[in-house]
Amino acid sequence: MSPLPLPARWALLLGLSVLFTTPLRLAGLPASILIGPMLAGIVMSVSGRSVRIPEVPFALAQGVLGALIASVLTSAILTEVFHEGPLFLAGVLFVIVAATCSGFVLARLGVMPGTTALWGSSPGAATAMTLMSEAYGGDMRLVAFMQYARVLCVAISATVVARLWGHAANGAVTHGGAGSWRALIETVVVIAVGVAIARRLHRPAAQLMLPLILCVALQDTGMLVIALPSWLLIVAYTILGWGIGLRFTPAIVRHAAKSMPFVLLAIGCLMAVSGIMAAILVRWEHVTPLTAFLATSPGGEDTVAIIAASCPDVNMSFVMAMQTVRFVLVLFTGPGLARLFARWLA
Repeated sequence: MSPLPLPARWALLLGLSVLFTTPLRLAGLPASILIGPMLAGIVMSVSGRSVRIPEVPFALAQGVLGALIASVLTSAILTEVFHEGPLFLAGVLFVIVAATCSGFVLARLGVMPGTTALWGSSPGAATAMTLMSEAYGGDMRLVAFMQYARVLCVAISATVVARLWGHAANGAVTHGGAGSWRALIETVVVIAVGVAIARRLHRPAAQLMLPLILCVALQDTGMLVIALPSWLLIVAYTILGWGIGLRFTPAIVRHAAKSMPFVLLAIGCLMAVSGIMAAILVRWEHVTPLTAFLATSPGGEDTVAIIAASCPDVNMSFVMAMQTVRFVLVLFTGPGLARLFARWLA
């Protein structure tokens, strides 16, 4: 196989990204704008036609993700949490504990190495968990495999349940507002400043977390309106997908394929545990079964948002509050859990 020149490899990477992303978008999978480029990167890397993603664009793409997370952390979420009470928080923690136990079992059985099992089992924040895992001892490639396998399983199951209990419509979720050009420029400046400081600090996951913290602080004080138009998110997620996919090797692909049955079994068990928690919420919180199922689904927040918004008998605020609270807890407790996990496995 003769090596392709660099421009041809970039063109092939872009073409494969479009090829993989298009059917996923048509199928209504919100994570398609990351999964498609990631699959393209895997094909390029495994076939020996890899390219190198520069560090600065990859860091800025992480900063955009941090701003995206910040855009959903509003005071309305806290209001809903306080309104729902302790059982609501118990439901969130129940799923997180179940996911942690699942990761521990996978690690003990040798299905996944070290803390990779924990990061890959974390319920929600799939992209953030994938990016943070490398800084805390996990294998980003295998974490991505586990996370997006679960996103796909949750998307399928949630769609089927909604078809049985409701009327889910096809559609897409857009994150962040297009906003004015001024808001967009201000958002980009905050992201760039946060990434620049993070690169100097050399702290784990700082390129994601520092822009997130800055955006939350400025948003809550009214000094910033986070504006993330679709084109910016597409560019950022494409770069992130390439950055993950191009790290794959034939050995990693073989490991992922070999572990697939165990990973799918763990996902099934986690979804079953989430279903038990959903039944408890139906009994004690007096929400509809579909509302409880969507609220406790382990990950795939975008997919859950699509289905919840299209079903009239779903309590949208309850669903998204529980999903978002779990998202935030997983995001901020992940590093500490990873350190504990490493000690347990030592």
